[in-house]
Amino acid sequence: MSDEVTVEVRRSGRSFEAAARLDLAADAQTVWDTITDYSAMCRFLPGIRACRVLERHALPGGAERLVVEQCGEFRFLLFAQSIQVMLDIDHQPLHVADAKATSFDLGLFKRRAIDVFEGRYELTPQKSRRGAPRTQLRYTSLIALHLPPPPAIGSIAIRQNLVAQLQAVAQEVARRGDRTPAPRARR
Repeated sequence: MSDEVTVEVRRSGRSFEAAARLDLAADAQTVWDTITDYSAMCRFLPGIRACRVLERHALPGGAERLVVEQCGEFRFLLFAQSIQVMLDIDHQPLHVADAKATSFDLGLFKRRAIDVFEGRYELTPQKSRRGAPRTQLRYTSLIALHLPPPPAIGSIAIRQNLVAQLQAVAQEVARRGDRTPAPRARR
């Protein structure tokens, strides 16, 4: 069974809700280590130029809260907009990474372009028919824009970027697990 990225994007006015699923032939620890390896993200995630953990606080039950700074760009067709975002991220190890943006710098647009960004990874360990470890990675996000984008472009751009990022996650998980994936997008 090959890794497939399934992405759905729904638009309501200036808000976009995205839901994606990726079934990976890897154990939950490998997937978790990949999606929370913030210092390595610039090496495997498209659009991320730099990512660093500024603060890390232990919480009860093994959970933790992080403050993370990401710099990169959002691309669509020939358009590219630089972006710097500060994120508060809550980890429930091997289960959930929940992020909320606290500030944005979008070049010319500064904070005026995006009102809300929230993203959540959820991992569900599974077994294949042959008993090999598999992990379902679900990603959901909410993006609320200050100004509405032209019709249809917002959903297409979000979907395109999300598919590219999750395919990159699948490739990195495979590299870390020493197997070659063939992820493909599916509607």
